[in-house]
Amino acid sequence: MKQLVYFGILILFLSSCTERGRLERRADRIEGKWYFDRAFYKEDNALFRNNLMEDYRGDQIIFHEDGFAEYYDASLDAYFGGDWILTLHKYNYHDGSERIYTLDMEFYDYIHRDRFSIYSDAVKIGLNNLNLESYDDFGTYTFKLNKID
Repeated sequence: MKQLVYFGILILFLSSCTERGRLERRADRIEGKWYFDRAFYKEDNALFRNNLMEDYRGDQIIFHEDGFAEYYDASLDAYFGGDWILTLHKYNYHDGSERIYTLDMEFYDYIHRDRFSIYSDAVKIGLNNLNLESYDDFGTYTFKLNKID
């Protein structure tokens, strides 16, 4: 019986070290309610970045376990439903490997009858903070979110 317990612990340990295990642990950290703490935009080749916090003040994102997400826009006092997915991209370079987590979100804006999306690199996925970088044709958005619950 004791050997069976040790074997079970060994299997659990080995499965948690896999890429899928890492991805699942990161996704578990994301689940919950987050608010925007900081928001910036830096145009390509610009020296300084613009503070966009006034546009995101009071906004929240709720990530549910089943891949459903809700975006609360404080300026409109409206919730928008959508989906989220966390993906792991692993790149092998000659000097080592790199893992990049992408967090993609898509919401439906029922007011304007349009969809809006946030495709971002999850630079940091902590227990209480989440740092995202999103790119457009002209620059980079940087968001720092903090967990509420």
